[in-house]
Formats: sequence, structure tokens, C-alpha cells
Amino acid sequence: MAKLKFSEKTDGVCIHCRFTGSETLNEAEYRYFTDNRIKGWLTPRFSAPDKIEYTGAQGVPLINVLKHGVDKGLYYRIVAELLTIMDTAASCGFNMPNIVLDPNFITFDTERKEIWLFYLENTNDGIVNCLRRISTYAEYKSKEDFHSVDGFMNFICRADGFTVGEAMEYIRREAPDAVPAPKTAARPAAPQPASRPEFSRPEAARVAEQPRQAAPQNTAQAIINEINRGSQEFMHTEEPKLPEPKVIPSLTEERPSAVPELKKRDIPRPVVKYPTLTRRATGVTVNIDKPVFRIGKERDRVDFCVTENRTVSRLHATIYTRNGSCFVEDNNSTNRTYINGTPVLPDREIKLKNGDVLKLSDEEFDFIDG
Repeated sequence: MAKLKFSEKTDGVCIHCRFTGSETLNEAEYRYFTDNRIKGWLTPRFSAPDKIEYTGAQGVPLINVLKHGVDKGLYYRIVAELLTIMDTAASCGFNMPNIVLDPNFITFDTERKEIWLFYLENTNDGIVNCLRRISTYAEYKSKEDFHSVDGFMNFICRADGFTVGEAMEYIRREAPDAVPAPKTAARPAAPQPASRPEFSRPEAARVAEQPRQAAPQNTAQAIINEINRGSQEFMHTEEPKLPEPKVIPSLTEERPSAVPELKKRDIPRPVVKYPTLTRRATGVTVNIDKPVFRIGKERDRVDFCVTENRTVSRLHATIYTRNGSCFVEDNNSTNRTYINGTPVLPDREIKLKNGDVLKLSDEEFDFIDG
């Protein structure tokens, strides 16, 4: 799984993606998103052989909006935006598991109330689980908002599933202002080369079923143009003069091809050696890998839990690491702490040396300096 980081800049958000070694990316799909600026999708750009940056929108992580508090109107607006983009992606034949649906990395434009997604290798477990997370993370401003969302999630998670159209109708009933009314458009008698084709969503689906020669452009581009239409920033204003849209090989391939250049290079890392404690009774060895390392029998409070010995205190002793050396302190234990048989006074630090025998009550440990 690639490592992601969300950052906000003056000119928009930037999501940094670093590959960890096993990921692949379909080059045709990557080129499609770099060559076509599409509303609702961030644009990828390689910043290093194993790093990609996604940019192209103003906003904040969706998780921040949810935790700040939402009413049902804003909640349904978010869900409607998300479902619309996913429905378009499915209509265009995109590889749906490759759409990042983590609320920590979904961008939300708080001014325009718009969602922005990006495309990566297998990164999601379905739209239903995404909606579950959104509903769970959200803080609701009233009980009415909560109960409305709870009813919607019961509808979404029903055994026979749901369609985007059904979900949109549900949202229109609960929050009419959250989603625009469905558009209708008559099909033109014949495509005119000098004019822009007009498609409603059902019309775009019918165009996909027609022979290729009857359509002036491929189906994916027609649907994308329909989504972009109405925004001067994204609209193809001189479409007749532009070259034919690029064919997307990945939309017909069953398996995306790997790009070897994206494989992470093997970079040797220095081996870190920590001091260790070995419990003589069990032979269990642990690294003292924290500057404050606690030992005792209360599992939730210590770093080394000493089981099956009632004479050891809950928080018996603490080992501090400073400047490469370890010091042990007894925490006012009932049966005391010893180094090589010498008792350690409470609340006093004694330096541990390589080969020392540390004893908590009658439990012995071998200390090895890393």
C-alpha cells in the first residue's frame, strides 16, 4: 500500500504519494489523467521515480469537515457529490477499485461544496464501506440529522443493494437542496460536426450502445464533457478544432500492465541495535527501544509484561535510556529491584552495564547492551 500525505498550499491541495515497493500503475490511465483535466479529479505528476503528487483543487480533507460537525443538508451534499463522480467513473469504464475513497484523502472544497478524488492502485474496498466511514466519522449537529443519516445508511446497506438513481431519489426526499433535479434532454436527430453534442446521463448510456461510427467521440469523453459542461474552467470551448480524444487502452484491458520504472529502488538502511532484556524463566527477549521503558505485570501500563509471577508489582521498575546508556529505577515496588544482588533504592537511577543481572522480586533478567 502506498503511503499518502495531505498538505494544503496557497494554490490548492497537494497529496503526496510514495510507493513502498510492490505497487504498479497503469501507464495509460496515468497519462489519461495528466492529459485530460477533469472536474472532480486531481491531476497526478511524478516528482521522483517512486513519488507522485496529486494537485488541482482548493479544499481540506473530508475527515476534517465531518469531525467539525455537519447537518443533514451538508452530509447529503457530500454523499451526492461522491456518488455522482463514482457513477461517471463507472460509466467511463474506469477501474473502480483504483479510486481512493479514504475520507482522510478525499478533498472537499468548503466554498463550492465539491468533492475531489484521485486514481491510484487498488486502494478501496467499495463505496458502501466508504459511506459507512463517512457516516461514522461525522459529528451531527442535531438528533434529527443523526436519525436521518441512520435511516439512509440502513437503506444503503440493505441486502439487495442499491443503485445510484435510488440513492439520489432518497437524498432528494430528505434534503431537496443537496442534489439538483434530474436533467432531461431530447436526443438530436443527427450529430452536427460544427456543434457540441448534448447528452443527459440516460442519453450518454444509449450513445455507448450505438456503433462507433455513429458517435463523434468516444463514450468516455462524451460523458466527461457532460460533467465538465457549465464550468468555464473545465469546458472544452473549441471542441471542433481539437484533435480526436485519445483512446484509453486501460478501459478495454482486463489487467493493467505494470510500469517497471515505478518499482522502488532497494536502498540499504543502517541496522539499529537496541539493548535487550532476556527473562531467564521463559527465554523471552525484548528490545529496550523506548527512552522510557516500563516493566511490571499490568499489561496496559508496561512495555515488558511479566506474567505468571504475583510477586512482581504492577509497575515494578523503569529503564531510562540517555546518551546511549541505560539506567534502572525502582518504582516503590513491594518486593524491590536488584542489580547483581544489590538492591536498588526507590526513586534512584542506577546505570546498567553489559552482562548485568536485573532482578525484580525473584524474577531474573539478563541485560545486554546493544
